[in-house]
Amino acid sequence: MKTGNLNSFIFILILIVGVSCNSNTNKKFIDDSDDSTKDPVIAIQRMNDTIVYYKYDCCFVVSTEIKYPSSETEIIGSILLLHGWNLPADEWCNKTSFCEKALNKGYVLIIPDYKKSNYCLEMYPQTIADYQKYPTITWMMQTQIPNFQETFGLLLPGQNNNVAGISTGGRGATLMAYYMPEIFNNAASLSGDFDITKMQNEYLYYSFIGHYNDFPERWKKECFAYDCKNYKVPTYIGHGQLDNVSPVTQSQMMFDSIKSYHPNLKIIGHFPEYAAHNYDYWESETDAVLRFFDCCE
Repeated sequence: MKTGNLNSFIFILILIVGVSCNSNTNKKFIDDSDDSTKDPVIAIQRMNDTIVYYKYDCCFVVSTEIKYPSSETEIIGSILLLHGWNLPADEWCNKTSFCEKALNKGYVLIIPDYKKSNYCLEMYPQTIADYQKYPTITWMMQTQIPNFQETFGLLLPGQNNNVAGISTGGRGATLMAYYMPEIFNNAASLSGDFDITKMQNEYLYYSFIGHYNDFPERWKKECFAYDCKNYKVPTYIGHGQLDNVSPVTQSQMMFDSIKSYHPNLKIIGHFPEYAAHNYDYWESETDAVLRFFDCCE
């Protein structure tokens, strides 16, 4: 598809979308019976980008920027970009060349700001109060992605859709691919987590889902490590061996597990010896990730 002639003036578009807050959901069995109230979402469209504000629950708004290639560039697909936990959503663009190079190639970039979301399926009674306002991955899949499809014609089945994430966003990227293989053609996870049951003392997990000793099955439900046989999406997995935030073994286990179940699936693992958990490393993976997306259209 090609970009159309974009309006040069700013206009306000009022969208009505359903907001689902604390949905109780297991893999591939999303409950559509929720009859939540409809809340307005304001989208501000400018010359070559769009900013959409989605109201989640009562107290949090998810701003999402959609960046388009220049009008002279043919659109070849889209990339959903997922930032790290509590990192600015646009920092990946500002501190690396990823966004510039992706736009030059013809990708539309979708950049939501989830703040401190941990991509959990739901909020639990044990979720600490400060984190209950952040969106679940269930809401992202039930509300936000359908709105991208209906309003902007993005992330539709059959299009060249990709998802990429850094740090916690790397976990989110592979979860999106796991739950929505009919939407995403390819995924890329940089410095992400995989089998969270191996990280039982990690505050960012027990503060969202309770302590492992109390809820071991819940911890298993909140990752796909125990169901790799159903992971179907070609994936680039990168992780520096000097990472002191997320252990490199998390990504190495993911690579090994997926490969063992799907020896013919395109999976690339890259675990550089001297790379850490920072934008210098994530920048170094820019070309490799974009090549991976290009070759797997």
